[in-house]
Amino acid sequence: MGKSTGSLHFYVYQCFFRDLGVRLPFTQFECDFLNYINAAPSQLHPNSWDFLRAFQVLCTMLGMEVSLRVFLSFYQLKSGVPPYGVLSLNGGKDGGLFTLYSQSYKNYRQEFFWVALVDVDPSEDGAFYFGGLPKFPFYWCPDPSGFNRVDPSQLTAPEVAAVEDLKALPRPLDVKLILSLESSLHRGRGLESEYLLFS
Repeated sequence: MGKSTGSLHFYVYQCFFRDLGVRLPFTQFECDFLNYINAAPSQLHPNSWDFLRAFQVLCTMLGMEVSLRVFLSFYQLKSGVPPYGVLSLNGGKDGGLFTLYSQSYKNYRQEFFWVALVDVDPSEDGAFYFGGLPKFPFYWCPDPSGFNRVDPSQLTAPEVAAVEDLKALPRPLDVKLILSLESSLHRGRGLESEYLLFS
């Protein structure tokens, strides 16, 4: 899934929309994460996308800021076999926040979308670009940036408090239950996105 000629584009798997409630354009948190690990959307395993989605829903439900550093405090990144190994998030010995959405995502790579940015001016578009630059890597990156949790000294006082609050929850939380709360959250606050692809 490397770069090719023609319109700028990127790939996303169908299960992102069907199962996990991913929407286009991606949220700032999702863009920040993809930039942090230097990876295209399709490089990250669906079970890791569900952690990203559930974290945003959980923080919103709890009235907490959706912080990348707080999220990174619960996970480490594992790389598959290069050059096209899939990246996945792992909670490590301390455990992550959520259960897996699926124990086995079989054949998910066979169902994908090719999202082409046709007639999009990078200098004017705010959905996929910022300051004329892509908000996240569009194409498969051969050298993603691994990480093993975040250094606690990098956290602000509110982030430290948020980490402690999340650690106090009965983990792992049922990711399907958390994701199911999103629809009620949108209905209650009128936040349905104009970019929602599937209902």
